[in-house]
Amino acid sequence: MGFYFVDPETYKKYKDEVMQYSQSVQVNYQEFLPEEKRQPGLSDKQIAEKMGLEERVVREIRVVAERDTYSIDEWEKALEFKDNACRNYARSGISSVTKKYLKK
Repeated sequence: MGFYFVDPETYKKYKDEVMQYSQSVQVNYQEFLPEEKRQPGLSDKQIAEKMGLEERVVREIRVVAERDTYSIDEWEKALEFKDNACRNYARSGISSVTKKYLKK
């Protein structure tokens, strides 16, 4: 598989919409929110189907947009959060994210 580049005009045209549907920007559907406020992120394939674009185009737009949107600090915080959540789950069998809701 070779390199693939989306032209800048296509990127600008679809960037915001792709990001809005992606896993990067969402209202977490696992939280205790009313059904109408839950917004699970879509896969690249689902976004492509919804927008009438090729999956490969959506993937490239999303990846570039994520790099444009989030600083390295945000990426590091996300990695730390995921690492802690996985380690806590391995130790206790329950997610540390879920624990705070069970205590209520």
